[in-house]
Amino acid sequence: MKLSKIYFVVILFLLSTACDEAKHLQLSPPDQITEANFYNTQTEIEQAVNAVYRELGGTIASAGSVADLYGELYSDNTTFIFQTAGDPVDEAISGYIQRPENSRIESAWNNTYSSIFVTNSVINVIENTNVEINEQLKSRWIGEAITVRSLAYFNLVRAFGAVPLIVERISPVEAYDYLREDPDVIYNQLIADLTFAKSVLPANYSGEDVGRITRYAAAAILAKIYLTQGDHSAAQSELELIIQSGQFSLDANGDGVVDVNDFEYLFLPDTKNSNSSILEAQYMAGVNAFNSNHQQRYMPFHHAFTLPGVPGANFRGDGVNTPSTDIIEAFEEGDPRLDISIKMGYDSPATGEFVEHPFTFKFFDPNWSNPGQNFAIIRYADILLMYAEVTEDPQFLNMVRDRAGLPHFGSDDYPSDLYPTLELAIEHERRVELSHEMHRMFDLVRTGRAIEVLQSKGFNFAEDKILFPIPQDAIDVNPALSQNPGY
Repeated sequence: MKLSKIYFVVILFLLSTACDEAKHLQLSPPDQITEANFYNTQTEIEQAVNAVYRELGGTIASAGSVADLYGELYSDNTTFIFQTAGDPVDEAISGYIQRPENSRIESAWNNTYSSIFVTNSVINVIENTNVEINEQLKSRWIGEAITVRSLAYFNLVRAFGAVPLIVERISPVEAYDYLREDPDVIYNQLIADLTFAKSVLPANYSGEDVGRITRYAAAAILAKIYLTQGDHSAAQSELELIIQSGQFSLDANGDGVVDVNDFEYLFLPDTKNSNSSILEAQYMAGVNAFNSNHQQRYMPFHHAFTLPGVPGANFRGDGVNTPSTDIIEAFEEGDPRLDISIKMGYDSPATGEFVEHPFTFKFFDPNWSNPGQNFAIIRYADILLMYAEVTEDPQFLNMVRDRAGLPHFGSDDYPSDLYPTLELAIEHERRVELSHEMHRMFDLVRTGRAIEVLQSKGFNFAEDKILFPIPQDAIDVNPALSQNPGY
């Protein structure tokens, strides 16, 4: 997928517009590229569209995003082994003691709205260009941007509840008029936007465009929205569109056999947009490329850490999202996905002794200083497990278990003492299949199980912890913004 000049385009979008009184002045030097004189060709406008994908990978699906902080760090999948000095913002989130001043939550909020500003700017450029562009292509580009914006808002509304809804390019002064919008209003906007996107986006791409957003990615986000709203019938329709397309499979490596090798293939550093991919954040390995930050963020916070199997890869990670004992024990005995998903420690280069320190291995990339592994935002196993949920048909759950070589739900060998109902079986399967992929807390809240599950494990969690606090900095800037209860 074309990602050239993305850094430049993003900077262009962040330029402020001239005030009305200065419109007639020559404020844009004719010998310099500015937003006013840049978008004169189809290629230049396409570069603006490419900037949207940088936002998808750099903010919306990155480690440290709203989805990561809420979906994974805030869940029972992860823990902290160390305590940082100064401002322990990550530990506060993991321990359910976050406050409105939490700088990590504030950054995720600000970065997400910055991404929304970029998508709104891109849409504005496309809609108002004087460049002659095929209308079908223009609609497709708008659909790509709208889908990224919708995912950003979907994460915001699930993590914060009512949030400002901005779907057009506005000035800083106008921003004060946008206060917290009821979640139902936001969901209705997202449904309308994604329905449009689904109608104009292609089913697939070829060549260097592979990895762009398809109609099935829009349908998958729609399905998640409907499922969050409790509309199983509407969710089922979107999921069937994806399943019946025949474009996706659990046979990720395409060898004609569905087995655990396909699960492992998903997380190989060079795997890009496999048969199981619905939506991926696209990254590139190498210096000055658009790198992934997941491995660095999730590796142990130990000076002695060395990346297994990579001589000389001695680096201290950020230590975030350390697998909890609880998630490790959630894998059934003999489930091969455990060894692929989580390493129990590493060999110290100084002593040669094994250091017991679990960390997720899903984001392993031997090019550790400039990693380029893609991140799967939505993949086919997620679709099948959602479909099992809305249809109450265990065969789709069992398809995922077949890949891991595990006994079917309903069979004598299934651990029915732990997961006696289909609902609990799906919850369990989603947890182990999608661990560390930013789903867990969203799933618990969506099914109404967050309080029961977390309290049963001794966490200080209650109704007023379900939502993140609105960042205090946002309220300080605009006191008309209200705070969530409990903060």
